[in-house]
This record gives sequence, C-alpha cells and structure tokens, in this order.
Amino acid sequence: MYRVLGCLTTQHDLVLVLVAAFVCVIGTMSISVAVERTLADRSGGRWPLLLAVCAGTAVWSTHFVAMLAYETGIPMAYDPFLTGLSFVVGSVVMGIGFEIARRTGDHWSGRALAGIVVGAGVSALHYIGMAAIRLSGTVQFAPDLVIASVVLACLIGSAAMIVLYSAQRRQTRALAVALLVLMIVSLHFTGMGAVTLFMGGIVPGSGSGLSRTVLAAVVAGAALLMLGIGVAAARLERRASLRLEAEADRFRMLSEGTFEGLIVHRAGSILDANSAARQMFAMDGVLTGTELQYWIFDARRLLVRDADVEGDRIETELKLRSGHCFPAEVRRRSIVMPDGGAAELLAFRDLTAQRESEARIAHLALHDPLTDLPNRRFFVEMVNKTIAGAARGRRSFALLALDLDGFKLVNDLYGHAGGDELIRAFSRRISEHLRAGDVLARLGGDEFAILQSDVTQPEQSISLAQRLVDALREPVRIGHTDCTVSASIGVAVYPSDGDEVDDLIRNADTAMYRAKADGKATFRFFEAGMNEVLEQRRRLEQRLRAALAGEGMGLAYQPLVDCNARDVIGFEVLARWVDAELGPVAPLEFIPVAEESGLIVRLGDYVLKKACREAATWPSHLKVAVNLSAVQFRRDGLVQSVREALSESGLPGHRLELEITENILIENRDYVLKVLTELKSLGVTISMDDFGTGYSSLSYLKSFPFDKIKIDREFVSELDTENGHTSIVRAITSMGKSLQMRVVAEGVETRSQAEILRELDCDELQGFLIARPMPPEEVASFLERSCDDAEGGVYGPRGGPRLVAGAGGD
Repeated sequence: MYRVLGCLTTQHDLVLVLVAAFVCVIGTMSISVAVERTLADRSGGRWPLLLAVCAGTAVWSTHFVAMLAYETGIPMAYDPFLTGLSFVVGSVVMGIGFEIARRTGDHWSGRALAGIVVGAGVSALHYIGMAAIRLSGTVQFAPDLVIASVVLACLIGSAAMIVLYSAQRRQTRALAVALLVLMIVSLHFTGMGAVTLFMGGIVPGSGSGLSRTVLAAVVAGAALLMLGIGVAAARLERRASLRLEAEADRFRMLSEGTFEGLIVHRAGSILDANSAARQMFAMDGVLTGTELQYWIFDARRLLVRDADVEGDRIETELKLRSGHCFPAEVRRRSIVMPDGGAAELLAFRDLTAQRESEARIAHLALHDPLTDLPNRRFFVEMVNKTIAGAARGRRSFALLALDLDGFKLVNDLYGHAGGDELIRAFSRRISEHLRAGDVLARLGGDEFAILQSDVTQPEQSISLAQRLVDALREPVRIGHTDCTVSASIGVAVYPSDGDEVDDLIRNADTAMYRAKADGKATFRFFEAGMNEVLEQRRRLEQRLRAALAGEGMGLAYQPLVDCNARDVIGFEVLARWVDAELGPVAPLEFIPVAEESGLIVRLGDYVLKKACREAATWPSHLKVAVNLSAVQFRRDGLVQSVREALSESGLPGHRLELEITENILIENRDYVLKVLTELKSLGVTISMDDFGTGYSSLSYLKSFPFDKIKIDREFVSELDTENGHTSIVRAITSMGKSLQMRVVAEGVETRSQAEILRELDCDELQGFLIARPMPPEEVASFLERSCDDAEGGVYGPRGGPRLVAGAGGD
C-alpha cells in the first residue's frame, strides 16, 4: 500500500492524474449510458459493439493519460503494435464481459462472472500497455502487487456489473459509475506501484516507438471518440427516456381510467398501483417497495402460478388488512418494465355487485316479484323435498290451496294497482297465522298455497284453515276504501290424498273449488268424488266458450209495466242457455263460471247486441233493459260497444236502458261519471239496479246521472207482511220522486204487492205477477194479448183480479 501511495504522490504529475481521473469518469458514464442502450435494443444490433469500443476507449485513454503523468526522468517511447494490441484486447475481453451480463439478466451470479471478465479485460489492457514501454533500461514488476491489482480489478468489476445490470440500475447508476472508476484506478495505480525501473543495458527498440507527444495526440483522439460515443448514447438515451415517459403517462392514463384495480409487483414487492386498486384495498401512503402481503392476507397464493388454471384467471375471496372481505376475479400477466426488468401485472375485479346480481336473479327465479313469496317452481321443489323426508319418516303433511273470492271484481273496481295492494295485504295476513315451519307461496294471480309439515293431521290443518277463513274476512284498506274479500281453502293430506306433488296440488285445488261451490269463505278437505265436480265445472266452461262462439246462447224477456196504466212499456233481457250436451243450464250456474273465467265480457257484449237487434223489431214505444256487469263497465271501449250495438241494430238510443249495480260506483268516481255521461249522450237511460242492497248512498243518486232506481225484490217480497219493509219502500219512492227519477219494483208476485206499490207511488213493476221471462218469439203474442184486454190491464182491472195467459199466480 505504501509503495502504491508513494508511486502516486512522488512519481506522477498530479495535474495529469486529475485529467486521467476526469477522462475515467466521463468514460465510465458513457459506458453506463451505452449499457442502457444495449438493454433497450433487444434486437442485438450495433450497440453491444459500440459498448465494447466505448469501454476499451475509456480504459485505454485513462491508462495512457496516467502513463503520460508518470514521471521517471528517463526518455520513454511506446511500441505502436503493443499499444494498439492493448486497446483491441481490452475492448474485446470487456465486450465479452458486458455481453455475458446482458444475456444473464437478473441472475447475480452471471453478472458477477461478467464482472470478472471485465476486470480481466482491464488488467490485460493495462499490462499489455505496460509492455509497450520502450526506454534505456529494464522494467521489473512486483508479483504481489500485480496479483493484487488483478484481484482488485476482478472483485470491484463483479460488484460494478452486479449494480450496473440490476433492476434498479437507473437509481444506482452513480454507484455503478463509481465502482467502474474505482476498478480502473485501483488496477492502474496498484499496477504502477509494482513497477521498478533499472537504468542501463540496451533494450531492443528502446529508442523507437511512439513518443509522448504522439501518444498524447492519440489519447486525445481516443478520448474524443469515447466522448462522441457517450454523447450519441446520451442523446439516444434521452429520446428513449422521453418516449418511455410518454408511454408511461399513456399507460398511467389508461390504468387510471379502468374500473379494475391494477398492481404491478416483482416477487411480491409492489412497484406501482392505480387509483382503483388503492381504493379497493384501502392503500394509503407510499406503496413502492411494500409487500403485497401487507395489504392482502394470504397474498402468496396469488403469486403462485397454477398450471391447471386456464389463462391465469382465478376467482377467490380476498381478505384485506382492514378486515374487509369481498369476492374478486384476479388475472395475471407477465410484463417488462421500462427499465427492462421483468414484473407481473395483477388485475383485480370486485365481484361483489356481480354476486349480488346473481343472487338477486336466482331469488327472482324462485320468488314472486309482487309478494316476495316462493313461486310455483320453488314451492314444487320444497314439496318434493318434504315428500322425500315424509316417506322416510312415515310422516304426513298437508297442502292448503287458497283462492280469493271475487278478486276479479276487485281488479275491475280498483284497477290492477288496487288488486296488487290486496294481494300484498292478504299475503301478510296469511303469514301472521303460520308457524315457523310452514311455507306460504303465491302460485299466480290470487292463488296461494301453504305447505304445512310435521304436524298432526288433519287436526292442525282444520285449525289453520279455520283461522285463515276468519282472518281473511276482515276488511282490507285499499286507498280510502275498506274492501271485504273472503277466501276459499282446499286441503289435501299426504299420503292419503296423493304421494306425488302434482296429485297433491291438483287435489287441493279440487277441494278449494268445492269450497267455492259450497258458498265460498269456507274450507273443504279433498274427497274422492270432488274430481268429478271439478271436471264438470271445467266442462261447463268449455261448453260456455263454444256457446258464445257459435251463437248458442239464448235470450229471454220479462215485461216492465206502468204501475198505474198497467201498460207494457218495455222488457228486461235475461240470458238463457240450453246446451246440446248439458241441457238447460241455470244462470246461477253459468254466470259465476263466466265471471271467474273472464267470459262475462263476451257474454255481456253478446246479450247487448242481440237484444238491440230484437228490440228494433218491437213497437217503437217499447224499451229494452240490459244489465251491465262490473267487468264490462270497467273495460275500455264500453261506450263504443253500445254505440256499435245501436248503430248495427238501428235501435234509437232512447229505447235502450242500461242497468248497473251500486258496487260499480265505489271507486274512481271521475271515471264512472265520465262513462255515464258519454252513455247519456247516446240517448240511453241509466238505471241503478238492486238499490238498497249494496253500498247505497244518497251522494250516488245526486252525483251520477241516473234516470231510474230499481227496488230489490228483497224489499218487495215481504211488502204484504208486517216487517217494516213498507216504510223502506215508501222512503225509496219518495226519494226517487224528489230527485225526479222513476222508481221500478222488481220481483212482484202478488196482486196485493202490486196494489201497495201503486199506493206508494211506484212508477213501474216487474215480476211473475205480470209474466215470467219469455223467449223472443212469444213477445209479439204477449203484446197482442195485453192490447186485446178490454179492461186495459195486463194483470186485471183496478178493481179486481185478472191474469193474462202465462202469468204467474199467487
């Protein structure tokens, strides 16, 4: 060490030593820039060659500038061949070392080997250059310092190459340059410390060769060449840096604009993350260098590639440092960073919303959207599971089918919104009476089903059915009105009433229809003979459809007479049906079927149009009265149907009387008033039927344009008894007169009833006393008999009894 320091301080021109150091620093900086270009240019072009030349020039220039600074006092020259050979050998060997480092990439052992080769190249350049000295004397080397210089060059060279080719080389470039300078300087001055010059003797060629002046010029040229290579590399590096920055900015813009969380890492160490990832994983502060494991528990499984996973895509549950867990889809891809190092991109997509949507879709597929109850599909699955369990345990269970009575009328009166509110209210009310193990489902429309399992049958089913019948009788508030709707319930018990789900549901429905047929608002258990009843009802509906399609429905007419003059003033039309297969079918049988099946609209239109056609053939002073159902009235197009019936038949509007019931007036008064006003504009007469039996209100008579009110037969039938009905009829007739409306009494069967009604100032009469409903072909003969009556009355003179042919008796 003292010899080296003594050589440096006493045998060298320090100014030229500083020049050599400057050349060395500039050269090594050029080397580092050229290294970047070789790594960026993966095509294996000219940059590896230029790097070798740059490295050889830098070391060679540094060596010979230092040689110029070496002061011996003895004239020296340099052998041109060995001087050039030192440059070539040094460049080639160092070029090989740099190529080894480039090809080995991230393997530190390969970079260490490359550093040894580079150190050997620098050593070869130095000692070949020392062998080029020509002087009058001899040059001797101390073996220990020569070996030390070579070892230092190789060790420091290994460290320099490890740093220079590391993934963080841009951040550690200054350290790499310093190590390269230290390698060159330590080799040179340690090697120079090993030199001892001896004067005397004649060395061949000692007086010939390159002089110090020529050598200085050559060194200056080499330095300029090295500087040129460095400047070119620096400019290219600058352009590459700008391009990389632009690409990085574009990548940053794209990554920030994506909804996925993106994290770039190397061996689990985070290099970068976009804002979506920061928000997703609640990352705060500086991320670079932190471990992925710090933010995501059990993140190691995300870093292990699974050969069985196609496309490096996995779905997993992520648990964060914050304690939050969520399902995620993770995709991975290997990428190359701008510094040339390999890394991995992890793309995270939060699947929480997707899983919630999938769960919601699955829920909707198995539940009714209006009530959120299980639907038919889900209910069938649960019944099948219950059947399997009951079969193994030899247990029984019950299936209850519920159907609301009169639900179609509610829909017509209150609209679909009112019907939906009623369905929701009933589902809540039913649920209140169920046990924890019972299952309520909505099968469609106003149909519900209950699965009652693990109970004593049939006692528990009887108790539940009775509770439900009683509870469902209670009024339900719809808007500002209380609506009373009951329910009919049918019960089927497993296994006695069926051991398959379809059989149980069908038999429960059959029992429910039997409950409806027995008066509704009750329950029935399934019995073997009920299927025949249900089949008869289905057959009745089928035949009714055929009758309406083929003009198979008939009409009958019952006279309306003036109470005082006893003249016929019109007829009320009644539907009559005689089927070719079923025979005569009473209205009480087919009208409920028409209402439940929706055929009531077609039936009403059929009766209206046919009655108008037949009435057009009567004397011009006679009217025809037609009943309108609530369904028919609420249907859009009623006014147009009436207009078409009048137009097609030629019947004047004032000869048509339309009868409506009071329940039509309950809801949507504006709509009802609008329709009645439009009907009145056609000239037709509007009559309120069955007055006093429904939701009678004086406000109805005052608000709506009625021409008549009809007293229900319930009040007329007991007029000649002492039960107070006479007072009710007197009140109704007085009210009608005060409102300038005609009053009609229906169901008149005795002469005493007719006389009381005349005394009570009733305007018109209708009933068996006058005549029973008659087919259209008998209307003409009835009118002839009433006109031929010399005493001017269809049911006898004012002073005594007389009946016409076909009239009823007492």
